[in-house]
Amino acid sequence: MVILKRFFKSLQNIAAGFLTILKQFYSKRFAKNYDNRVVFADVKRISVVGIDAFDVILSPKYYWTKIQPLPVKYAFQAKEYAPSVFDGFIPKGDYSYKVVKQKDNFLLFAYDVKNILESLDSLGIKPAIIRKVYFAQNEFANYARDIKIDAKNALIVREGKVVKAPLSLAKETADIDDVLRTLKPSQITINLGKFNRIYEKQSALKGVVYVLIFLITVFFTESLYLSSVSNSLESQRAEILEQYSLPATDIQLNALLKQYDKTNKEQKTIREKIGEVFRFPLIEGEYFKNIEAAKTHISLTLHVSDKNRYEEIKKYFQQSFAVSEFQNSGDDIKVELRYE
Repeated sequence: MVILKRFFKSLQNIAAGFLTILKQFYSKRFAKNYDNRVVFADVKRISVVGIDAFDVILSPKYYWTKIQPLPVKYAFQAKEYAPSVFDGFIPKGDYSYKVVKQKDNFLLFAYDVKNILESLDSLGIKPAIIRKVYFAQNEFANYARDIKIDAKNALIVREGKVVKAPLSLAKETADIDDVLRTLKPSQITINLGKFNRIYEKQSALKGVVYVLIFLITVFFTESLYLSSVSNSLESQRAEILEQYSLPATDIQLNALLKQYDKTNKEQKTIREKIGEVFRFPLIEGEYFKNIEAAKTHISLTLHVSDKNRYEEIKKYFQQSFAVSEFQNSGDDIKVELRYE
């Protein structure tokens, strides 16, 4: 085993040296043509001849946004609510989510990675030449003027959201190309996968090296492996059971898995019920001050701007829940909704 460990160590050192040489070679090669550009992706094809890499700002057509107060403090906590917030407002699909914390609200984004990549490809933008991807919302929301993007359309800001609209609705405008030339993009980006051409080439080369190392290792260690695999697996199994305090028998393990499956189903039900709560049509001045969810019920405090809405609110929740508590205190309503 000592000899085998030394052999592995030597192979790792050789591979590391080889990768270092490749990295230096390709970094010098691509640094010569690395162009610092930002493009706006909408419906017009983009010429990328002679450009190795650039950043992309996505038109509002590629994502959905909602500005929403939520009973949490941080963006990563708000992201857990994102599927429920968008449920019923956007078409069914496989979405990813991005959340940005604002003063008293959260700015939530929903986007379909596959759809974006296919659309960008149709515009002549290949993933290999994309460095970073931004939303138009974050880059243009505070721009002083509306932005003309073509002969018929413009980006305008309405109720805090950047939207694509007919040019006739825009006021004083700036041309998109002039805006991009002076734009300093924000730090808010999304990840659509591996775009960077340099990174992809180096990753491919690393993969080749790793495959070669693997084949060499298998050739020299197969006989040792076959003779020791049984004892090794049994030893690892015992260590894992001890480390994580797991049951020793398959029957006990299956019982534990059933328990976790039950918990997962309960959590899924809670998320669905929270989604039904968030679909309540708030009017101006109304917002949720607090929401607490348990296995059998949801407790919430709703700030109401019109006391005449009390009965309407109660009837709405009775459609999906058993309303076990409904009390008003000043401009707030405390509600307990049961669903089991």
